[in-house]
Amino acid sequence: MRVGGQAVMEGVLMRSPNFWGMAVRTPEGELDLRAERFRSITRRSRLFRLPVVRGFLSLAETLWLGMRALTISTNIALGEDEELSKKEIAATLLFALALGVALFLVAPVLGTKGLGSLVGGIEHPVLFNLVEGVIRVAIFIAYLLVITAASRDIKRFFAYHGAEHKAIKVYERGEELVPENARRLDTSHVRCGTSFILYVLVLSILVFSLLGVEGWLYMVASRVVVIPLVAGLAFEFIMWSARHQDNALVRALVWPGLQLQRLTTREPTDEMVEVAMASLKKVLAMEEEARIRPDETSKLVI
Repeated sequence: MRVGGQAVMEGVLMRSPNFWGMAVRTPEGELDLRAERFRSITRRSRLFRLPVVRGFLSLAETLWLGMRALTISTNIALGEDEELSKKEIAATLLFALALGVALFLVAPVLGTKGLGSLVGGIEHPVLFNLVEGVIRVAIFIAYLLVITAASRDIKRFFAYHGAEHKAIKVYERGEELVPENARRLDTSHVRCGTSFILYVLVLSILVFSLLGVEGWLYMVASRVVVIPLVAGLAFEFIMWSARHQDNALVRALVWPGLQLQRLTTREPTDEMVEVAMASLKKVLAMEEEARIRPDETSKLVI
């Protein structure tokens, strides 16, 4: 059974084919453990399970669930009772998307055009998008470095990210879900969302090269339109690489993504791994109790 997850505030969210569960450490040091039935949108139509289409839909679904879990976990970790409404979650998600467009679409386009006006010679679509892609990756890495250096909470968040990876790796190795079995494992995982973002950034260089070099407004708008395609392609690649990670060529292709995860994961404590494993055990127990056959078309990015 394929499982996936993500870090939340002072805890970890885990997803199985039919459930999602979350374990969060409360201010009193106890575990707040909850889970719900989850039916992926990709199961509602054969059209939604088509390659590339399923990738974008799964990503959108993951972002929505992640935002919801993050707001709930923040309230638990802070000892508050209030939860954000769906409208508030949607507004927060829209703001995050707008910030992402500004940082990773608008800024690279304007930066490349500005550089071209200074040095010239980068009007060819392939060269332009290569330079734009380098700027985009540099912005992403700089963003990670800045938020990590600026916040102790982010460092703890990244440690829970590492705990999530370790818990899943122990499960995938068929070993008992106890912190001792996770200590010798590193914090990377081939299906990590950090790697996914890197693949999106790299694939965008190739896809955006087909759009031509016009005015900056056209370039930004055209990139927004094709982002679902790029995300879908990146999703298919990350799932393909997970199935063939014993291949030497695949290992070489995924190596950059694994190295980038050094910025978004930290070595967790045993207590953090315990939280991640509690969340994973919860969804696995619910799968067993429900005795629902896993839908192989439901794929997860962790």
